[in-house]
Amino acid sequence: MNSLVSVIIPVYNRAGTIQRAIYSVLNQTYHHFEIIIVDDGSSEDIKQVVDRIFDAHPKIRYIRHEKNLGAQAARNTGIKAANGEWIAFLDSDDEYLPNSIEIRLNKAKSVKVSVVHSDCIIVEEKKTGYQRGIFGVPPIEGDVYEHLLKYPAPVYPSLMIKKHVLSEIGFLDENIRAYQEWDTAIRLAEKYNFAFVSEPTFIYYCINNDTISKNYKNGGFGYEQIIKKNRWRIMFRLGPKVMSNHYLNMLNWAYAHTSDRRKVRYCKIMSMLYWPPLIFNYFNTQYIKRLFSDD
Repeated sequence: MNSLVSVIIPVYNRAGTIQRAIYSVLNQTYHHFEIIIVDDGSSEDIKQVVDRIFDAHPKIRYIRHEKNLGAQAARNTGIKAANGEWIAFLDSDDEYLPNSIEIRLNKAKSVKVSVVHSDCIIVEEKKTGYQRGIFGVPPIEGDVYEHLLKYPAPVYPSLMIKKHVLSEIGFLDENIRAYQEWDTAIRLAEKYNFAFVSEPTFIYYCINNDTISKNYKNGGFGYEQIIKKNRWRIMFRLGPKVMSNHYLNMLNWAYAHTSDRRKVRYCKIMSMLYWPPLIFNYFNTQYIKRLFSDD
């Protein structure tokens, strides 16, 4: 008997893209699935869009939050309402490739794991137009716990997870502001092995209307939440040098692109406190002079 897969699509005010996401699931080569749309308090009429599709496709279920609770809360609502043995995720502005469910499920079953993820195609908006390429999700599989304590990975729409596993880890942490899939992956990897599908299984549309500085600042905050949450695990398993690297990553990937000079200085100081030799080995004296400056 084929396993039922529940595809969770959280949505907040994306009436213009949700239809594309839904149809990408309906057009899968694997047919034993249900779609759970969780409307996270949208001001747009998402239900009207869903209802037009539902008349011809009763596999769709619609749940609405009366107020906006965040994507993690919406995903948790979908997980708890799901009937499937397996849970898959799709963001409302992305789309599955036609064999997305089939190849991930086959991979998970063939190597007998409860968590599988994949690579994806990314579409980015550039000055010259839209650019399409392979995202390059780290191809991690097996025991990936220490890798995930070092580096972010994977992304939500690439993940397929047995429902009971998500229940066992206490579902998703609704307090994490950004890098939410990284937090989920760390918690899963502490107990379960992963499988990886190198073939892209979805299209990630990296086209964001939010301001760049806001995105970077939010990303830095979420990154910091995760390393603080796992501080002692990182220190015990990998040592202070990795903690130092995390603060450097936070600086280079997020706060250096914002106007928050206090956070920039904080990351510089924390990286040096956790691993002073790293600073002196890889940076010249000008770095130390800049450590307490606002430049």
